Formats: sequence, C-alpha cells, structure tokens
Amino acid sequence: MNTAILSIATLFIASLFSLNTKLVAPPAAYPTARIAHTDTTINWEAMSKPERKEYMKTVVMPKMKTIFQTFDAKHFAEFRCTTCHGAGARTGEFKMPNPDLPKLPSTMDGFKKLSQDKPKWMEFMGKTVKPEMADLLGLKPFDPKTGKGFGCGNCHTTEK
Repeated sequence: MNTAILSIATLFIASLFSLNTKLVAPPAAYPTARIAHTDTTINWEAMSKPERKEYMKTVVMPKMKTIFQTFDAKHFAEFRCTTCHGAGARTGEFKMPNPDLPKLPSTMDGFKKLSQDKPKWMEFMGKTVKPEMADLLGLKPFDPKTGKGFGCGNCHTTEK
C-alpha cells in the first residue's frame, strides 16, 4: 500500500476510534491493553532465518495465539503458522505481506466501509495486533507523519 493511502487510512481509523465511543467500546471478549514484551531489544532485521524461526515459534506464536483466540476462540481455534503466513508456511516461505490474508482497501472510502462493516475487527487489529506485533519484532509502530514503521501493510496486501 503506498504510504500516502496508508497514512490517510491510519488517521481516518484513529479518528473513528477517538470520535465514536460506540465503535470503540471494547468487547469483553478480547484484550485491548497490550501486554508489554519483556525484551524489546531484538533486531529482527539482523536475525538469521533459523533465529527468526525459533523466535517466532517460542515468543511470537504463543503470545499471538493467546491474543487471537481470546478475540475469537472459534474462528482461531486452529491457530498455526499458516494463520498469518498462509500456505507458504508449509513450504518454509514466510514472506509478508501475505496475499492469503484479507486484502486492505486502497481508498479512504474503502477503509470507511470496512470500519463500518467490521468495527470490532478493525479495532482489534489496530489497537491490539498491530502494536503487539511491532513490539514483538522490536519495530516502531507505523507513523502516519513519516510513513514509516510496522503497520497494516506489513501483513496485508492491498486491493488493486
């Protein structure tokens, strides 16, 4: 997703959360507060493939499995590497963003519709998944001002 659209989308979603209390009233079914990661000194970019695999298996997977299953135990009953990495995980391909995940809209109208159609998912992804993954990977969260950091486009592709 180009950074201008991602920046606008992030600002739009943030404004929805701050202006509409009904939209952001947290369901009791999932955590909205992030659990602080104990070691934010990892350097994901410098890690070897075996180091990344071990870190994902021992740190990221258990934490994210709990978060996703708390959000929707039925939908995420079978939480595995393929949940986020798609079919490529079966062959050792863990490339992200993953085209198997739901595609993000490429316009502000698309994000507005998605926020209206799936407000709980948008809040969960924006307030829990995105910041937790950024923290677990030792990355800064996406900053709409700079267009840099870990954000939605690190996992999801965009509609054409």
